[in-house]
Amino acid sequence: MGSKTAKLRRHQIDRSFEESKRFLLSRLPKYGWVNEIREALGMTMQDLADRLGVIKQRIDRIEKDEINGSVTLKTMQETAEALNCDFVYFLVPKGQGLQATLEAQARKAAQEIVKNTEHTMELEEQGTSKQSQQRLIESLTQDLLMKEDRKIWRTKNENSKSSRRDTSG
Repeated sequence: MGSKTAKLRRHQIDRSFEESKRFLLSRLPKYGWVNEIREALGMTMQDLADRLGVIKQRIDRIEKDEINGSVTLKTMQETAEALNCDFVYFLVPKGQGLQATLEAQARKAAQEIVKNTEHTMELEEQGTSKQSQQRLIESLTQDLLMKEDRKIWRTKNENSKSSRRDTSG
């Protein structure tokens, strides 16, 4: 995806999430959406089972699986169809949206670059002031954003699965 296209797409997604934020961040009903919709429609488990072509116990399993997070997307799509609903799922950006995530990651990458460079310069007794380092971080952050440099995602990330794996084994 081209630079301008990616930026426009981020803006569209951020705007879309902002418009529907209240709904997207609403809590899962205590007994799940399948149960919530089924009950609101006045439909029994048997009624839904008949519409899906399964046994009643399967509906109980679907509702439990939804709550514990093990239901499949395919099952949710089929169940939604039987409830005359559309099944939609979202990945909702944490914080202020995709653009803010990108800016924060670029800043993190810039800090890492400056930190590594500063360490080398200190070894050569050529360290710089904190103020100079901050200006350099800001400048480098803007450069990384303008270039849309994908290397910003290769920083150390304490939240990634690979950083949590035990590599001693």
